[in-house]
Amino acid sequence: MPQETKICQSCKQSFTIEPDDFDFYEKLKVPSPTWCSQCRLVRRMTVRNERTLYKRKCDATGEDIIAVCSADKSFKIYKQDYWWSDRWDPLDYGKDYDFQKIFFKQFRELSERVPMVNVFLKNSATCSYCNVAVDCKNCYLYFGSGRDEDVMYSSGLNTCKNCLDCLFDVSLENCYETIDSFRSASLFFSQHSTDCINSWFLYDCRGC
Repeated sequence: MPQETKICQSCKQSFTIEPDDFDFYEKLKVPSPTWCSQCRLVRRMTVRNERTLYKRKCDATGEDIIAVCSADKSFKIYKQDYWWSDRWDPLDYGKDYDFQKIFFKQFRELSERVPMVNVFLKNSATCSYCNVAVDCKNCYLYFGSGRDEDVMYSSGLNTCKNCLDCLFDVSLENCYETIDSFRSASLFFSQHSTDCINSWFLYDCRGC
């Protein structure tokens, strides 16, 4: 099948479907997409919001909280300590399944009824503006990480201390603007580097 250009139903921009893509869709027995690849990616990722935080009220206590869901959405949000407590019964929100209705519509209705936790923080202290974090202390705008202390504007870290603007690092201390680096200290503007100290502008280095 020849190359085809379509208009995305979401963003209204043109996108191209290559012949190899049509072979893949045929193999899976699915129709060709009507959304461009970028809009499809956004749609896939909307199921998980990790890094965008909002101020809103807890639907159980009325307290001001930080949550991954904004106040204008239909979902019910409880602050974390209330959500984990026994002060509400999840069975109160159960619904019978109707085989005559579309599954995803019923699943959406159930999702809007059952309260969700505002953020996921486990065993962490003074980390109000963080999400999906475990065993962290004194962190800010910090996501998907664990066992870190005094870390800001970072994601995907593990066992790091005094780090800023870092991504997917392990066992770092006093580092800034590092990516995919390990067991290093005072490392700056570097990537894919391991066992380095007092170093700047490294890429794929060891023991510097």
